[in-house]
Amino acid sequence: MKNNYKDFFYMAVGIILCPVAYAFFLVPAKINTGGISGISMILHHIFGTPFGVVLLIANVPLLIIGIKQFGSIFGVRTVVAVLLISLLSDLFAYRLKFMTFSGNTVLAAIYGGVFLGIGLGMIFKGRGSTGGSDIIGRIMSKYSSFSVGYSIFIIDSIIISISGLVFKNYELILYSFITLFLSSKVIDIVLEGQDYANGVFIFTNHPDDISKSIMTNLSRGVSAFKGLGMYMKEDKLVLYCVVSKREISILTQLIESVDKDAFVVVTNVHEVLGKGFPRRT
Repeated sequence: MKNNYKDFFYMAVGIILCPVAYAFFLVPAKINTGGISGISMILHHIFGTPFGVVLLIANVPLLIIGIKQFGSIFGVRTVVAVLLISLLSDLFAYRLKFMTFSGNTVLAAIYGGVFLGIGLGMIFKGRGSTGGSDIIGRIMSKYSSFSVGYSIFIIDSIIISISGLVFKNYELILYSFITLFLSSKVIDIVLEGQDYANGVFIFTNHPDDISKSIMTNLSRGVSAFKGLGMYMKEDKLVLYCVVSKREISILTQLIESVDKDAFVVVTNVHEVLGKGFPRRT
């Protein structure tokens, strides 16, 4: 029951933010994000049809296919999301016209992408879907060697390109890809969170001194792996430790103070389970 409440909250937030992105930023600026919403946007500007109405109608056949392919639970959540996003998009567009952004196209692309990314991320986090290219991507992935993400990217890229040709404005294609990139990154952040730690590999001739300095000054554990330098064919100890992002500059200073010739590789760490690091929530 607790998880259901969480899912409901996530989907509710996402269902509000997606229409905000469409009605106030993306549709007025003709910035296409691909998928069924992209097709709906093109038809809206050509024929004057309400964006949300076309979005809803165009999703009906895909929803039927999606329910058959992926089950009723997926279908119910998707139907709810698509229905409310469609209705709210037109409600915001026609009742709150004074809030429509009509300024810099770059800002519309950026803020539209961020709002859309947060909205979609929250819906996905609530185990929902928005239909459209999401369903097509899942189907393509099921019957081909393409991943879901790559399939969706192909579909969205084609529709974005068509949009630029229809409006005879090739800059819109570039703006649209900026929005698509931003929304994808924001979705990842919402679903997975940002990397909050760094893993550090240290290749040095002074492993004992560097290990002692790290453990004393940062109170972080250090592990050593046996390695072989292929150029000189020398056995070496490779040190590895994990530190928070704010500690990385201190760590590099400690290493340089002991061995200025040390070779250091810093990697992003998505999650750390263990003493000294908080568990992701």
